[in-house]
Formats: sequence, C-alpha cells, structure tokens
Amino acid sequence: NQKNEERDPSQALLLLAQLAEERQDTDAALKWLDRIEPGEAYLGAQLKRAQLLARRGDMAGARKVLQQAAVDSEADKVQLIVAEAQLLRDANRTQEAFAVLDAGLKSHPDNTDILYDYGMLAEKSNKLDLMEKTFRKVIALAPKNQHAYNALGYSLAERKLRLPEALTLITKANELAPQDPYIMDSLGWVYYRLGNLKEAEIYLRRAYALRPEAEIGAHLGEVLWIKGAKEEAQKYWREAQSKDPKNDTLKSTLLRLQGRL
Repeated sequence: NQKNEERDPSQALLLLAQLAEERQDTDAALKWLDRIEPGEAYLGAQLKRAQLLARRGDMAGARKVLQQAAVDSEADKVQLIVAEAQLLRDANRTQEAFAVLDAGLKSHPDNTDILYDYGMLAEKSNKLDLMEKTFRKVIALAPKNQHAYNALGYSLAERKLRLPEALTLITKANELAPQDPYIMDSLGWVYYRLGNLKEAEIYLRRAYALRPEAEIGAHLGEVLWIKGAKEEAQKYWREAQSKDPKNDTLKSTLLRLQGRL
C-alpha cells in the first residue's frame, strides 16, 4: 500500500489537517488542505478550507475557495453552491445567500438540493409564499423527498397555519422516513398545535430518545409543561440548556412559558 500512499498523499494530508484543527491551529490545517490536489479527497478539502476561513471571519476568502474550486461534475458544482449559501446563511447574510442560490438555479433550474435550501432560506426570511412555492416544486420534482414535506409541514405548524394540511404533509414525510427523529419531532409538534397532547408526547419522546437535541428537548418540555408535568419539563429544558445554551427555540419557549430552570 506504500506505493499508493506515495502516489496520492491526500489521506495523509487530510489527517494532518484534522489533527491541526483539533489543536485549534487553523493556519496549519489550511496549509495541509492547500496541498490536496484534484482527486477523491479534493472536494471535501475545499469545503473544509472554506469552513475554516469563514470561522475565522474571512468570508471573502471562504467564498473565493468555493468559487474557484476545480470540479467538473454537476453534483460537485451543486455542492459548492449549496456550501457557499450555507456559510452566508449561518453568518446572517441572507440577501447574499439568496443571490448565490438564485445564480445556482439559473445554471441548475431543477436541482432539488439548491431548491430545498432556497425554500429553507425563504422560510428563515419569513417569505412564506416563496417558501411554499419552492417546497412544492421540490415535491413535484422528487415526490419521495421527505425533507420537503417535513419542512413545509413544520413551517405551517410553527406558525399555526393550516394545521390539518401540516399534519398531512408531515405524516407523508414520516411514511417515507419512519425512523427520522427530526420528522418525529415535527409530527409531535403539529399534534401539539392541534391540541392532541397524547400523540404529541409519544412522538416527541421517541424523537428525543433517538436524538436528544436542544430543539427537540424544548418541544418535549413544552408539551409536558402544558400537560402539568412541570418537574419533568424542567428536567428536559435543563438538559437542552446544557447542550446548547444559545438555542433560539429553547430561549423563546422559556420566555413564552416563563419556565424557571
């Protein structure tokens, strides 16, 4: 295997970059990643370079890496577009993220990955008509895309809009992916919005057992709090807070219910 290693040192370079990142030496990590040439590990290395640059506040450098990466396949090009928009979205540079996805859709008009992220961005910006139109297009192009049914259904449930329709959409997502904890969370949440605390609790407990994340913990805590199980609700909220103290869903839940931890 030594000969292969000499021909393609990418795996060794990736490992060195990972070790440098673990000891928070971003400069060294970037230096190793820069040396990875086009091949199997190349795309992942460019995505990681961009992520590291963005994390240290160099968004212009991060975007340049993604825009100039030498890739040929449509799938790789799409991944670079989605990654650039995601970095901008995470930095709350929403208009620029929209511009990146708009440009991406001009070259790849029916790509469901770009469309899905466009829908999520529209949701984040409260452009509900645009969000719904975009998710409906994803569903038309890919009728088995559980994420689009779930995202549309959850967005409606979160805003207390057309709840029976939201339930239908999320139920469809759950049929397509019955073991997905995020879809179980959505299902629990729409049942809660419909006033069905029993079903809400069943699905949220199931979701939390599979993925004990802050947002799911916030939802489960709210259902238990409204049901009167306040001590247990606080236990889940405390767990959620220790995992992700800045979680927006948790903060707004505690503010609304004035639950004391």
